[in-house]
Amino acid sequence: MIINKILNVDDYYFDVFMSISESLTGFSVNELQSTGLAEIYYKHILGQIEAATFTEFLNISKNILENSYSQDQLNNAIAAEIFANPSTEDIANSIITLWYLGTWEGAYVNDLSYKEGLVWNVMHAHPPGAKQPGYKSWGVKPVNSNV
Repeated sequence: MIINKILNVDDYYFDVFMSISESLTGFSVNELQSTGLAEIYYKHILGQIEAATFTEFLNISKNILENSYSQDQLNNAIAAEIFANPSTEDIANSIITLWYLGTWEGAYVNDLSYKEGLVWNVMHAHPPGAKQPGYKSWGVKPVNSNV
């Protein structure tokens, strides 16, 4: 069983949401939680799509997570059961975009969602105008720089 138990939200499906988010993004539940946006994103999705549609997605995700005992098995099940179905694929892609860019259907969820987008970690950068890189950061070569 790959579902992680999250203790701060009194909703069974929140745990499933966080566990499938971990698998979809490649970031750990702890890293996702550290953005301060986990509960906000969960509630935002509930307000954006029909509850029955989101619950169906989470039930499929729950079954995948409970029946996968290795990362390869999990990845194959996500590909076969989520990304092979257009309705669940759309939700999964929206969740990935939400975590990486902080947007849902092209609009930022809130100010924090821009600042805490996972894209900045992947790029080893900071969100311009929102977080400063730090004193003397201009003297440090960028990651993966050929300069």
